[in-house]
Amino acid sequence: MEIKIKYRGKEQILKFDKETVKAVDILKKLGLSPEYAFVVKNGELAQEDEPVGENDDIKVVNAISGG
Repeated sequence: MEIKIKYRGKEQILKFDKETVKAVDILKKLGLSPEYAFVVKNGELAQEDEPVGENDDIKVVNAISGG
């Protein structure tokens, strides 16, 4: 399965060898921790175990903290 994502202002296509891809799989493929990044699916925050599909609008966002 191929999923098109937007990350840091660039579009990428991620390829997976399985039929069901979850939001956490996208983060792992990008080498990101779920503690410091999250997936937005069709404009809404996706839970880690939420499935994503080829036709979903996917954005990956890094969490920013400061004091």
